[in-house]
Amino acid sequence: MFEYLEGIVSYKKPEYFALDVHGVAYRVYISLRMYEKIELGQEYQIYIYNHIREGEYKLIGFLEEKERKLFELLLSVKGIGISLALAALSTYSVEQLVAYIQEEKIARLKKIPKLGEKKAQQMILDIQSKVKHFGMEEKMEENSAVTWAEDIASALENLGYAKKEIEQLLQQETWVEYQSLEEAMKGILKKMKQS
Repeated sequence: MFEYLEGIVSYKKPEYFALDVHGVAYRVYISLRMYEKIELGQEYQIYIYNHIREGEYKLIGFLEEKERKLFELLLSVKGIGISLALAALSTYSVEQLVAYIQEEKIARLKKIPKLGEKKAQQMILDIQSKVKHFGMEEKMEENSAVTWAEDIASALENLGYAKKEIEQLLQQETWVEYQSLEEAMKGILKKMKQS
């Protein structure tokens, strides 16, 4: 069982690609959206869904963990298997698919190849409540970064730094290196002193 694989794309087709991990090539099945994103010769960390059923073993790959989570949710829907779940992720992004399930947009869901009205309704019935908070973690992280930026800008202004200088520095921040507001404040103050 694999959690993820890290390697180089040695060849690719719309339905799968070969991931070379230290000389061992794994066939990894993918969505069309992922096929369009990956490039030959490039290294990737691929999140893996291990499909094991009666003598069949397939690796399904995803660039992001949230894609794999949604794929697993789709597989929990009655009547939806691997090819239909991949078709859903080929047709729509994670955000679009989650929105259409939440908002019960059956007409949109029916645009997924081989997904008729009954299966679209089944999808809504089975996983609508489960996708309710899907992706909220990312939104919370974005919101905390915005709040931190506002708090830090205010504190730096009080310390006498120019508003334009503060704005320029804060726009360049990625925020991922900081675990708390206090840590972010210290890091940004250090950068302000260096500039």
